[in-house]
Amino acid sequence: MRPGPGYTYRRGAEVLEMSDILNLGAGNHIWPGAVNHDRSKHRPEIEAVHDLNVLPWTWPDNSFDQIAASSVFEHLHIDLVQALNECWRILRPQGTLRVKVPHWQHDNAYADPTHRWRFSLRSFDVFVLDTKLGKELNFYTPHKWRFVKPPKLNNHQSSMIVTLEAVKK
Repeated sequence: MRPGPGYTYRRGAEVLEMSDILNLGAGNHIWPGAVNHDRSKHRPEIEAVHDLNVLPWTWPDNSFDQIAASSVFEHLHIDLVQALNECWRILRPQGTLRVKVPHWQHDNAYADPTHRWRFSLRSFDVFVLDTKLGKELNFYTPHKWRFVKPPKLNNHQSSMIVTLEAVKK
């Protein structure tokens, strides 16, 4: 059975309603109605607590229609292939992933000592089959994506934002 509206999951003894949106690494940017996740329960609105470096992630396959990951992937010990594989797994078919990561040419990419990864506008190309890197390096992962919105720098040129769709049969 595919989880959808009304699907519930357990957190301890509590049964929670699962939203269709996962706000991954929410921090202090809480989205009402979404499943707000972080690595610790530092505020009451965080309802999903999990260290994303521990695989597999806690959610079942095909749990969400959307995932937002703003300023998350650069902090992980796992690499981008592993992180996107998990996002692909927990997204429903045609689910979307919106990612914001620091651009490697901006000081902000290096200013935070917890940043482990830096990203270029082509960092996500390897996952998308209709890109040159996606064709050349298609053996990196069996999980494929398509660009809904290709990578683009924000107004300050400090971060890039990309939206991907999970390609599932």
